[in-house]
Amino acid sequence: MMSIFDEDRPCSVQELQDILTAPSHGMAMMPSTAFDEVYEGIFIGEGDSAKRIGCMKRLRVTHVLNAALGKTAFHVNTNHVMYQRSNIQFLGIPATDMMNYDLSQHFQQAAEFIEAGLSCHGKVFVHCVQGVSRSATLVLAYLMIKRHMTAQDATRLVRSEREIFPNPGFLQQLCDLHEKLKRDGHFQHGWINRRNPGGAEESVARCRSPGVVDSKSAHCLESETPGRQEEDCHWGVCTVEDLEEILTEPSGGFMMLPNEPYHQIDEFIYIGSRAFAMRITELKKLGVTHILNAAQGKGCSTDASMYEPEGLQFLGVQATDASGFDISQYFTCAADYIASAVAHRGKVFVHCVEGVSRSATLVLAYYMIKQRKPVREAVCLVRSQREICPNSSFLQQLCDLDQQLSTTHPSLK
Repeated sequence: MMSIFDEDRPCSVQELQDILTAPSHGMAMMPSTAFDEVYEGIFIGEGDSAKRIGCMKRLRVTHVLNAALGKTAFHVNTNHVMYQRSNIQFLGIPATDMMNYDLSQHFQQAAEFIEAGLSCHGKVFVHCVQGVSRSATLVLAYLMIKRHMTAQDATRLVRSEREIFPNPGFLQQLCDLHEKLKRDGHFQHGWINRRNPGGAEESVARCRSPGVVDSKSAHCLESETPGRQEEDCHWGVCTVEDLEEILTEPSGGFMMLPNEPYHQIDEFIYIGSRAFAMRITELKKLGVTHILNAAQGKGCSTDASMYEPEGLQFLGVQATDASGFDISQYFTCAADYIASAVAHRGKVFVHCVEGVSRSATLVLAYYMIKQRKPVREAVCLVRSQREICPNSSFLQQLCDLDQQLSTTHPSLK
């Protein structure tokens, strides 16, 4: 399992570049969308979108950070006046996307601006020209400074939401920031709260003695606290905090992203990434017979035409990994699809973009609906095989499902 913080291993440009290119098999990719929400309340996007005040208002943006302020080529000419009438706060940073430009001089100022936006429950749109290098670097610095993430973890998180590629000079400056923060003990007491950035609920990561997960039996074993096994893995009043604690315990209180493109959860079910779902030959080697795309649509467009000529069944679900999205509307159809495959001794590859939130949520719902597992037990099982982190809204929907099933499945009580 990937370590979220290795005290002895220095950060390197090559390591960050490997993280950035891993989802696309070693190639740097340009974004397929004009902007993406890479962290709760933080968008990274291109300059043209930032100029469209109507777009900013539809996204409920309250703060705009232009990381490429200027009137010359490769800059974006915006200012506070154009946003003033819409009550949008503005910060402009005249950075140049060149390896020798010292972007680090703006790290603290940008981090404070973003934090101010999130602390008042606002949304921040960070942009440069294309939303790839300057803007991404400032967001990564924010996550390191204010969210206590290592450079590697911040890069993994943002890359899981948007194709970014800061230039090597900027990556070196992030590595230098990483080493400075490490010397200051910044990462030792930090916590990563991906879905609650304002810090109102210290729920995603608590620095405490982790319990032990037995990956073979997929049951929570006894931890240092007596009675944890039943408390964590069996039925009771479910809360998002309970599930987040189960998800973060194996990694010492931190949310982890997977270090492999897929994992086998049980004899019949795999959870993985969009990139691996495109590799049909590899899927057939695994014995996969059914594909479930939990992120069907632009940016994750696998479809039946790809698989049916190869004899594979396909189901696409148009879910968005956003806090306001009702993924529960797909619980039953996804569970039925997986159950049908399992009944015929088939194998199902369930994926979204990175295989951590939407796909994991649907697999958890399957275990609850079809195998009558309490939500805690289902989360323990899946987390024992793969690092997953459904967003907090999806976890709440699973808790609601758990409550519903407890009345119809007496064995869950």
